[in-house]
Amino acid sequence: MRILQIINALTLGGAQFIMLDLARQARSQGCEVEVACFRDGPIGKILRQEGFTVHVLGEKFLDLPAFARLVSVLSTFRPHIVHSHLFRATFWARVCCWLPTHTRLITSIHGYESAYFHYLERLMNRLSDCLVFPSRFLRNWYVSRIGARISAECKVIYPGVSITPLSPAHAAAEIVKIGTLSRLHPVKGIDRLIDACNLLKAQQIRFELIIGGEGKHHPELLKLVKKHKIEDCCRFCGEISDRQSFLDALDIFVAPSRQEAFGIHICEAMERGLAVVGANVGGIPELIDHDQTGMLFNPENAGELANTLVALAHNSLFRQTLGQNARRKVEKTFSRQTAIDKHIELFSQVSVHRRRVHFAVSSKELGGGERVALGIMVALQARGWQVSATCSGNPLEAEIKKTGIPVDTCSMRCGGLFFALKLLFSICFRKPDVISSHLNRASLFAGLLGKIMRVPVVSHIHGLNQKGYYRFSDALVAVSQAVKKHMADQNARTDNIHAITNQIDKKALKSRDAAGSPLRIAITAKLHKNKGHLWALEAIVNSVEKLGNLRIDVFGDGPEREMLEKYCGNSSLRDRVFFHGFVNDPEAYYDQIDIALLPSLGEGIPLSLLESMRWGIPCIASNIGGIPEIIEHDKNGMLIEPGDAGALISAIRHVSANYQRFSSATISHFKSINNYPKMIDKLEDLLKKTIRAEV
Repeated sequence: MRILQIINALTLGGAQFIMLDLARQARSQGCEVEVACFRDGPIGKILRQEGFTVHVLGEKFLDLPAFARLVSVLSTFRPHIVHSHLFRATFWARVCCWLPTHTRLITSIHGYESAYFHYLERLMNRLSDCLVFPSRFLRNWYVSRIGARISAECKVIYPGVSITPLSPAHAAAEIVKIGTLSRLHPVKGIDRLIDACNLLKAQQIRFELIIGGEGKHHPELLKLVKKHKIEDCCRFCGEISDRQSFLDALDIFVAPSRQEAFGIHICEAMERGLAVVGANVGGIPELIDHDQTGMLFNPENAGELANTLVALAHNSLFRQTLGQNARRKVEKTFSRQTAIDKHIELFSQVSVHRRRVHFAVSSKELGGGERVALGIMVALQARGWQVSATCSGNPLEAEIKKTGIPVDTCSMRCGGLFFALKLLFSICFRKPDVISSHLNRASLFAGLLGKIMRVPVVSHIHGLNQKGYYRFSDALVAVSQAVKKHMADQNARTDNIHAITNQIDKKALKSRDAAGSPLRIAITAKLHKNKGHLWALEAIVNSVEKLGNLRIDVFGDGPEREMLEKYCGNSSLRDRVFFHGFVNDPEAYYDQIDIALLPSLGEGIPLSLLESMRWGIPCIASNIGGIPEIIEHDKNGMLIEPGDAGALISAIRHVSANYQRFSSATISHFKSINNYPKMIDKLEDLLKKTIRAEV
């Protein structure tokens, strides 16, 4: 596993030390680890000395050169996991990780950051595959303030500290040493600690206040010390390189923060067996059990803090008990090794992720191609794939949502430009391993975007379509041999075309003994001139007396509906043809249908005929495209040439006269050709193969 750690700067800080320990542990377990930063520092020197590759991205020109360098690092190193720390590094990591979709991004949220962070985090947080928090408090704050993520994507891993042997206990002295260790910033509340120590002096408590750390608040704190006239018992030590020795010299450690996500400095003090006093804010109560492993106080109440310090100063035995309890809690719950192990386990879990497939369907209807796509979505989801989709609206959107699959929608206006932009957003947001496209424009847009975003695309060709729509796709699925031949006849490459015949996820029913009266014929297809409704209806009008008692049910909608309704209303079929429009489940009518008619001028493998066949309904269809692959002439149906009116009338009369034979043959043939699990097996194998070829 290849891991890239990215952080703002390699300075001496809590996030940097966690990152250093993670890099060491991951490499010791056989992982390849590299580090990227915007600014170098002491941790960078340590990393290089230990043989790690460190990429210093720079901080010039709004980080744009750094962005380009980071893209280059990702392209060259090709990490399985990118682990980002702190706001700046996380922002650019999220931008860059849109592109190599095989990379999974884990983001550690170390604190509250700024209001600017909150705004961008609402927009970008879902570009991280998983978020890691140092405390339950920070996770809960984030979910309520920034936006909810499902629990599986929000992990709490306490950073912890390294457990080392305790130094020999120093003898209790008359002067109690009280210390704190943090950056000198107003949020750390050190001014309240100085105020409390002023009250200690008023009570004639002998103490020394030792303040470790540097920061912009240093001048103000010095003024406050002088104001209280406690310079003789207060010492500023500056940046502390040996934190353990600093802590070992103390009797009481105080963390007076006004805001604290976790408090690694508190954890370090507890590990050294110190009596710890902490503000009752943020994640600190997760570390300190009041009166057991430490003491808690109101951060804005200097008097309460002073009273707590007085009690501890007078009772060295109580300080010792608190310190021992604190040490045990750290050993049990806040070990750095435990934290590192949990991170490595998370890296493994995220890298061995569920395969992700995104379906692009440039339609909102529930025609044959759309229903094929919907069935595949459901089947792959049941097999453990993480499935998402983009379509152009209802009713398809509603049907996808019923399955629990997340779906993005946009209309096909402006030639599909807005749909293409929505699909781009979906790819960036969903980060699929592969795209499955259905229908012409979806395949064209998906192919183009797949090349840009380096996501492989498998496109279904549902009919006798033009090759230009599929020239950017990595692999093609022809729903019939006829469709594959049609592509070859256009001089398209055929080495990436896989014939996977359409099937349906339904079992055969019983055959029928006889046709009904009236004879009911169903045409289930989009009302488009390519479906041949008009020539078939004209043929029936001209020979209606030969067919006897007849009813025709037309299922579907489309641009030809008004014209077809007008034609039928002015003909002898006025009371014989019924237009149902779009029907969500046409099979609800099939127990009343005798013959399925499909007079198309071009087809792949029509789903409507397969659905009719399982009901034992004989089919009469055009001898074109993939239809002859599922209908055997004069066995389970009749094949006619498009536009041949005489052949159509003869076929209807022949089927109705030999109905039982045709119905029985229809059921038998359906059983022999329909194997839905096998179709999904072939398609799943193709998707996996395409993913492997890309990676």
